[in-house]
Amino acid sequence: MESNSINYFGNSLTLGLSTKVYTNEILFFEGDINYSWIYFNTGKQKIIARTLLYIQQKIELESFARISRKHLVNRKFIVEVGKDYVMLSNKTILPISRRRRRVFEIGL
Repeated sequence: MESNSINYFGNSLTLGLSTKVYTNEILFFEGDINYSWIYFNTGKQKIIARTLLYIQQKIELESFARISRKHLVNRKFIVEVGKDYVMLSNKTILPISRRRRRVFEIGL
């Protein structure tokens, strides 16, 4: 007997030994050299010892977009895209780099 339940938390993402997060709870990642901050939709933050490139390779890119050298954003929480910024559902404004702006000009 199979259970066809919907996973409201999104896909689980294991980052490191003890860090397991769900993609639907993450607003964005912010890279800082060899560390990354995880910003959750609950307002919590967590730092992990992983690069942003490592995280980008672990997640599915359909739900996340790399908008700058420092930011990887969950597309589900984007409410506004300006010429050089992205506004998230919690009113956080993040800059879009010139080279990555084309992703949003084509469309989300």
